[in-house]
Amino acid sequence: MHLNEIDFRSTPLRTLCTTATNAINELVAFSKAGMFDGLTAMEYGSYFHGAVLVACQAYAVGTVSDINKIRESHNEEALKKHVLYKYMETSDCRYSYIELINELANYFKHNEEWESWPNNRTTKVLGYYGINESTEFPMNVGIMKIIDESDDLRGLCGVLEVWRESEIRKYATYS
Repeated sequence: MHLNEIDFRSTPLRTLCTTATNAINELVAFSKAGMFDGLTAMEYGSYFHGAVLVACQAYAVGTVSDINKIRESHNEEALKKHVLYKYMETSDCRYSYIELINELANYFKHNEEWESWPNNRTTKVLGYYGINESTEFPMNVGIMKIIDESDDLRGLCGVLEVWRESEIRKYATYS
C-alpha cells in the first residue's frame, strides 16, 4: 500500500461538515423562535454551505494529487482532475456529483464577480442540475441534489469518500 492511499482528509472534512450542520440547524432554530426570518437564516446558512463546498473541493483536489503521486511512483502519467471528477454515480448523468461539488464551490467563490449569469463550465454544470440565475439559494439546492434533502452535510463527505475509494482502487492500487 502506498502512503497516499490513506485518506487523511476525511476526518477534518467530516468535523467541518458536522460543525456547519450544527450551525445551520441553530440558524433555523433562531428563525423559528422569531429571532430573525427564514430568508435571513438561509442567507447566513449560505456562508456555511460555501465554506463546506470549498473544503470539499480541496478534498477532491487533494485526492487527485494523491492518485497522481501513487501513479508517479509507478512511472505512470498524471491524470487531470476533470478526468477523475467524471466518476459517475449512475450512468444517466452528464456531470457527476464530484463535478457538481467543484462547480458549486466555484460558484460560491466567484458569483459576486458576475455582472450577469455567464456561459461557463460552472453555469453549465449547475444548469444540468436545474440551477440557474433564478434559483434562490443555489448552493443549498445543489447540496440537496447530492444528499437527498438531508440536512446533514456529512453526506457530502460520504459521496467524496466513495469517489476517492473508487478512484484509488481504479487508478492507484497495485499488487
